[in-house]
Amino acid sequence: SLMNAHADPFDHRSLEFYADASRAEELVPLPDLRQRDRDFRGPYLAPSAALFQDFHDLLARAYGIHDIVRKGTVRSIHPARDGQSGEPIFQAIIGCGPEPDSAPVVVRARRVVFAMGPIFKAGGAFWEAALEKELVGKHYPSDRILHPPEIVPYLMARNAKSQQDGQQQVRRLLIVGGGITSAQLALSAAKAPWCSSVQLIQRSRGIARHFDIENKWMGPRRGQLLDDFWALNMPERAQLLQDARLGGSIPPEILKDLLHCSEEEASNGLEVKEEVEISNVHWNGHELRVTLDDGSDTEGYDMIWLATGCENHLDSYSVLSHLRDVLPVDVVNGLPVLDKRLSWRRPHEEATDESTWKMMARKRLWCMGALAGLELGPDALNLIGARQGAVRVATAIRYDMMDTAAEEREQ
Repeated sequence: SLMNAHADPFDHRSLEFYADASRAEELVPLPDLRQRDRDFRGPYLAPSAALFQDFHDLLARAYGIHDIVRKGTVRSIHPARDGQSGEPIFQAIIGCGPEPDSAPVVVRARRVVFAMGPIFKAGGAFWEAALEKELVGKHYPSDRILHPPEIVPYLMARNAKSQQDGQQQVRRLLIVGGGITSAQLALSAAKAPWCSSVQLIQRSRGIARHFDIENKWMGPRRGQLLDDFWALNMPERAQLLQDARLGGSIPPEILKDLLHCSEEEASNGLEVKEEVEISNVHWNGHELRVTLDDGSDTEGYDMIWLATGCENHLDSYSVLSHLRDVLPVDVVNGLPVLDKRLSWRRPHEEATDESTWKMMARKRLWCMGALAGLELGPDALNLIGARQGAVRVATAIRYDMMDTAAEEREQ
């Protein structure tokens, strides 16, 4: 059972207790630790992937939710007043097939929780716009310049085929980005048989951090820091969120792998270049000619991968477009302003009165993860922030269901 395994989901050390029972050797101290300070000196122990997965499988089985996950892509959410009960009902339009035009399925629910990660926004680089303008009426090499949502599908399709299938060899690959994703992609491509050489460029110096936020948010002062965060107004919270994350960072052990791979003769010519950006790109019909802002011209590339992170903005979530038309919400620096329970708060300047069903719909619509940063704090995207969000939302749902059951009994 869950309790016999000492895995209490309300205890932040439950994974450690679970491992101590028989798998303590799978809790590994992080090497090259560079984030010791007066706020938190550790110990930092990282679970193996197998331990982490087994622990969460145990939690899912203990609560009887291991078989309730349904795969599909939510296309839109439509809140409406239920004709019989008068209460709000949410209709989710879900695409269950692999193709965009697959027949949709409608799922009706009384309550909805959005627990989505950041949405990658393709395009936007000035040199891309210049290249598109240059090639008006000509072939644009969209299959050579890949954005974050396109890179993994490309790799999966590539790995599913063999070189004998006539796949093109990538002679030179340019990867742009300064975070863990770009580093992992560079390491993977440098060891791939289909790639001859890899160059990784980033606009700043690499930041070596085990966590993608300041170390103090992981230490014993976290509670006080969150109290200080919640005392701020929304614009001040938004600024603190940005300051605490500082853009992309790479764990020290992966930085060491990059250095080792770039020096290894068996690697595919991996080169890492810091504090440079792309100035312009030209396409001559068979390769991409790139000029960097330090004035250096490079040889032609077969492909460019843009692993430059994402802009976490509510407007990027097309699935919420219709919902926002019906239930508008205030937005600060791209994030929705939620209430303390992480539900969909009514806009502060809303002049007209809302109908009862809309007010109830707001209370039954929750956000956590990427969209809840203004309430959860800088670690909203980390596991500790996910745990905080889950506790808040689960508590709110439990009380809402209890209230609903009491009203139904009275009727």
